Amino acid sequence: MSRPVKVDHHDPFVKAVGQSLRDRCQVKPGDRLLVAVSGGADSVALLRALTILAIRKEWNLSLAVGHVQHHLREEAEGDAIFVQSLAGELRLPCLRADLTLDPAKGNIEAQARTARYEALMTMAHAMSASHIITAHHGQDQLETMLMRLLRGSSIQGLSGMAWRRRLRSRTLSAELFATTRQPPIYLIRPMLAVDREVAMQFLKSLNQPWCEDHTNADTTRLRARLRRDVLPILRELKPDVAVRAAALSDQLQQARRVLDDAINVVMDRVIIHDHNRTLDRTDARMLRTIVLTGVLRQLLITCGSHKDRLTSRAMRPLIRAIRDTTGGGREFQFSGGALVRVTRTTIIVSKTEKP
Repeated sequence: MSRPVKVDHHDPFVKAVGQSLRDRCQVKPGDRLLVAVSGGADSVALLRALTILAIRKEWNLSLAVGHVQHHLREEAEGDAIFVQSLAGELRLPCLRADLTLDPAKGNIEAQARTARYEALMTMAHAMSASHIITAHHGQDQLETMLMRLLRGSSIQGLSGMAWRRRLRSRTLSAELFATTRQPPIYLIRPMLAVDREVAMQFLKSLNQPWCEDHTNADTTRLRARLRRDVLPILRELKPDVAVRAAALSDQLQQARRVLDDAINVVMDRVIIHDHNRTLDRTDARMLRTIVLTGVLRQLLITCGSHKDRLTSRAMRPLIRAIRDTTGGGREFQFSGGALVRVTRTTIIVSKTEKP
């Protein structure tokens, strides 16, 4: 796979990734980074850019490649072999995880996403990496925001993917991290403000091949349908629409932090007893709807509800009942076995025995 090419250290894609690493993702010189590489164009472009940045004196980064084999496509093993070969060519260690997913357990894509991040965290822990890097770019951000808009998400959802967020494992115990003094692991996305075409041009300048995932063209999935039918029209109207979406996401995430602060103030007043979480109903009525909704969502997630099921439409009857001064006690059942009881004086959120 060796391809002698002249690398342009001033390539706009490399510069954009480097600036985001420093300013948005808070990566420090000398950090150890795990690069999640599927073999697709986006992750391969990110890996090649990072190898250019890593050896610079101002960075001196330590890189490793992480690949997750989901075993969902016939050609997936070929992708894994490609990634391992590319890592070897770049003289980088390559860690691999093989997943076993169960279609009987429901949404296979959600299963794959959860298991993928768990696997990447295990890899990062093994190499003492402080960050896991993924290749989500501007178009991905725009697609995510559109999907959540159609789903009726809250401001938290509409703000899109974060540049940097701390990952918390469901399988690696807190005790393990405490006993090994493992530092926090952060997921970072330094390509969120990058137009995908810029990354593609970078790959072409290197004569660098990649793998194609044909399931990305499956328009029975909403993301693929938006990519095929909606994004071309938006790009025709505004060629820089992905960059504009990234800027809007930044503003919404700032608004989200203000909202989170207000929600945390109320959360401190929640009374926890056994499996019940209780709010004073009179106090709750005084809250702005956006704050009250955020508090209730947080409590419901704690009791087992999935955040994607707690849309504005799903929450509206509960909010109306809390504000109603004429009705009696009512109960509302949510996903995951979470139950909300509205009494004359209290709002009690709990988890039922049978979801």
